[in-house]
Amino acid sequence: MTRTLATALGVALTVSVAAAQPVQAPAGAPMKTDEKAVTRLENDASRGDAVSPADEREARIAFLRGNDDLNDGLFPQAVDDYTAALTHWDHPAIHYNLALALINLDRPLEVYDHLTKAIADGPEPLDKDKYDHAKEYLQLVQGQLADIVVSCDQPGVKVAVDGKEVFTAPGTYTAKVRAGKHTFVADKQGYNARSTAPVISPGDTFRIELTLYTTEELTRYRRRWDTAWLPYVVIGAGAVVGLVGGGLELSAQSSFKDYDAAIISCNHDNANGGCNVTTSIQHLRDSGNAKRTAGLVMYGVAGSAIAAGAVLAYLNRRQEYRIHAEDLSGEQVSITPLVAPGMAGALVQGHF
Repeated sequence: MTRTLATALGVALTVSVAAAQPVQAPAGAPMKTDEKAVTRLENDASRGDAVSPADEREARIAFLRGNDDLNDGLFPQAVDDYTAALTHWDHPAIHYNLALALINLDRPLEVYDHLTKAIADGPEPLDKDKYDHAKEYLQLVQGQLADIVVSCDQPGVKVAVDGKEVFTAPGTYTAKVRAGKHTFVADKQGYNARSTAPVISPGDTFRIELTLYTTEELTRYRRRWDTAWLPYVVIGAGAVVGLVGGGLELSAQSSFKDYDAAIISCNHDNANGGCNVTTSIQHLRDSGNAKRTAGLVMYGVAGSAIAAGAVLAYLNRRQEYRIHAEDLSGEQVSITPLVAPGMAGALVQGHF
């Protein structure tokens, strides 16, 4: 089968038609097509294609050069030629052939864009078979893509998707992306930058709302034990025991003074024969010794208790830590799935 194209230069151009059907690639593999460049290029003023003769001539030259490259499997060169043709003439047929080249270069986002433009004016600019092929290719390439909706309401926050800044908040960014892992980053001076990298499934609509928090807003404090008063109770108990020990020490000193006084009095009463220490006098000395020993024990217990309380107070001191933005919004680190008619995705809220 042949088809003749009339150029603006008056030269009849004939290209062969090779039938090819879009082929579904195996799961995970890039799309491919062996379809040849066969679309026609006609100037239809009713469709708004009233380009100048000079632009039409340049577009046709680049278009036919692109067709040769596409048919020869020189896909990068074909992309360059068709792109050049589009600068002179925004024609659906050029978009269609450019999409064919891009399919073989595994560039599905651009394929989607150009196929959408190729079918925008219906089947007439392409012929019915090419129009149907375009819709089939479009359906296949949509299986490799997903939709994202990124929003942020905080003024001045810079939002980037996959390393490219897409808007400065407040605002919303909507786009198609290849299915797979994507990074979303929000950043503003004085705030903690937020970043996440979810894996988005084919055909999903992934929504994410980004909000930033300051360091102070993400700072929390905690103790090792909830009973913050316990170390101080131990220290207080140790102090009480120490006071009791001090009282015993004072009482012991008083007993020793009474003993000394009793000895002096006894010696004075028995100047010739010396003092005969009675049981009552001996009791004063024994009482002093017992009190002093008990006081020293109390000092030891008090010192140990105060030291233990001090160690407990140090271990249970208030310690600073950072929480995740998702914790503030009640979200977990995992992404919450969203399921609704015609939409699947996930919602991540918080201040990243």
